[in-house]
Amino acid sequence: MPAKKTQNKNLVNLLEDYWREIVKGIPKTEGSGAAANLKDADSLVSKWKNFGRTLDNFSCEISNLSKANSSKLLSAFFRSKVGQKIPVVQMKLTPKAVKDRAKLNISLSVNLETGKANVFLNSKIGLQWYNFTHVSVENIVNLDMDGTLENIRAFTEKYHEYKEGAEKIVEQKKIEMEKQKKLAEIASKSIETIVPQMMSQSGYEWNLESEYKNFGTGGTPERYILRVRTKKHKMIEITLNQNNFAEKIPEILNVVKQIEQLLEQTPFAVNIVNYGPGTRWIKGTEYVK
Repeated sequence: MPAKKTQNKNLVNLLEDYWREIVKGIPKTEGSGAAANLKDADSLVSKWKNFGRTLDNFSCEISNLSKANSSKLLSAFFRSKVGQKIPVVQMKLTPKAVKDRAKLNISLSVNLETGKANVFLNSKIGLQWYNFTHVSVENIVNLDMDGTLENIRAFTEKYHEYKEGAEKIVEQKKIEMEKQKKLAEIASKSIETIVPQMMSQSGYEWNLESEYKNFGTGGTPERYILRVRTKKHKMIEITLNQNNFAEKIPEILNVVKQIEQLLEQTPFAVNIVNYGPGTRWIKGTEYVK
């Protein structure tokens, strides 16, 4: 995965992308008559039980969800109303190994009214106890059950390979985060050293304030705010962080002087500020979209 994309995504997002590509290959579809074969609960349950007995490393749990009121989750997947009974059968597979049992499960659900199927995967591999990844392929039409079961079998046989792939992503993200942490520390020390040296010789009154992520107070600052006092009771604010400080610092004094010159030419006081995405603008007589 390109470094820039990896940097912009958290670990859960990266693992979701990884598992999603794998899960997309599990459902197999066939001709238009396939749905008719997916509306007999007894036949499906029997097929799934026989299939489960052939798996070496995964346990198989089969549920007839139509016997209870539909949960909000199933309602969302099958587009039914909460509290309405829906005829759904589900096969859920989990690793037999105790150490892996709580880390991953994969399930296949079929709506017996429509013949549509869903494949779900939940994984906690590489994540803290409070995090998990959830990916799915939903509302599959004309599912080839036999072909899909063989793909599920292939998944269970390659489980350890897939697990290693997920753990590799976790390790790569940790290395990247450590690298970014070191770069941030270097940038922070550079800003705290260079800016005071430069401003102390500039003749301006100034202060440099650090800001931390999520309003915290420890660790490495997320950014710095340099405030420079100018004429006419004005103050210029310049934001510095690890991504822009090398470009901005050499130009700070030049920018301050240019703004001072602009203020000298204006006949009245003005404020130049940043605006957010919620600001509405009018061009002519119409709002700009």
